[in-house]
Amino acid sequence: MEDKDSNFDLRFPLVIIKTSRGQSLLEKLSKFRFISVLSWISLFLMPIFSLLAISILLLTASLYLSFPEVREIARETGPQGALLIPGINPYLPIIYGWIAIFIGLVIHELSHGVIARAVDVPVRSSGVMLFLFLPIGAFVEVDDTKLDSTSFTKSGRIIAAGAGSNIVVGLISLLLLVGVVNTMEPVADGIPVSQIVVDSPANIAGLLPGDIVTHLNNIPVTDSDSFSQNFDSLSPGDSIVLTIQRQSVTSDYEIVLSGRPDNPEEAFIGIMRPSVDIDESLSRYQNGLSLSPNILVYFSFPSSDSYSVPFSSSMQNFYTSSLGNQYTVLTNLLFWVWFINFNLGIFNALPLGPLDGGQAFKRGLKSITKNKISPHRIDYVSRLVSFSILFLILSMFLLPYLP
Repeated sequence: MEDKDSNFDLRFPLVIIKTSRGQSLLEKLSKFRFISVLSWISLFLMPIFSLLAISILLLTASLYLSFPEVREIARETGPQGALLIPGINPYLPIIYGWIAIFIGLVIHELSHGVIARAVDVPVRSSGVMLFLFLPIGAFVEVDDTKLDSTSFTKSGRIIAAGAGSNIVVGLISLLLLVGVVNTMEPVADGIPVSQIVVDSPANIAGLLPGDIVTHLNNIPVTDSDSFSQNFDSLSPGDSIVLTIQRQSVTSDYEIVLSGRPDNPEEAFIGIMRPSVDIDESLSRYQNGLSLSPNILVYFSFPSSDSYSVPFSSSMQNFYTSSLGNQYTVLTNLLFWVWFINFNLGIFNALPLGPLDGGQAFKRGLKSITKNKISPHRIDYVSRLVSFSILFLILSMFLLPYLP
């Protein structure tokens, strides 16, 4: 149902609201010189974005084909793990994820409109898309007739602007994220507690995951070695006092040791450490932009590879920040804005049919050949490339189920 007078298009559960308002904003933004420069940079970098996306798809396919354990992990997650949709992908948080997607879609479409006006291509309308009256995206309608008749240096810049702006927003968010992480430091020196064994002495005494053991019987413990030196001489039934740092609160806990389940003659307390050193985890994240393999840490989900991410729910209690206790909200939001915008950018750069990359590929091919190749052949090549990319994408869903 469409109400032409009010520019409402209701296609339940979607509501599309179109408006010609906002043209003045597009005009104003299009006058900034850096906007034009950014559009040129996006045009020249789009093939690189496309090759990066294809390389990631090929690498993932290679991992599926080479390692059965990788296929098993993907099968356990299910095909939804390959979708960048919060609420469907189990690794994407709903609130942070949808905020990041909304930001990415608005920036993407706004960039198309701004560059269109910068090169004198009319924008017919803009608007928002609602799902059950919740905003999930935005769009800009460019005059297709004018777009088709303009040169590739102009149409290509309009098309590339969306992916380019997503990459820029993603990188800015990443820089801000690293800046916030650099305000973090461990709450205290000691032994971090990641898990408590059920019904163990530590569990009975009231210790919690996220605690840091700073003293054993009033003797400072700074690492596993110093803890073991004082603990290994103890026996089941001995009573000890652990000094615990829980965020800003320091408390003493008296604990009666039991015997180990697998060796009753050895003392057992029931605390487990994270799989990574908390100082090392923080340092990797703070210094990952130094073009070392540590840069891969910025692709680790706070919700999956939690021990390598210092602001994940498993690690955040071990740290404090000069920004206060709400730093975890800021770090998680910045991470998902970075990750989702980066993926939106490179995915849209793929030379696939209706995507920005597919349109740019077809128009670019026509421009490079200067009409020496018939439109029919250009369409054929474009379709061939599109089907190849589509096959590669579909393989992400099918390869995990190989025997």
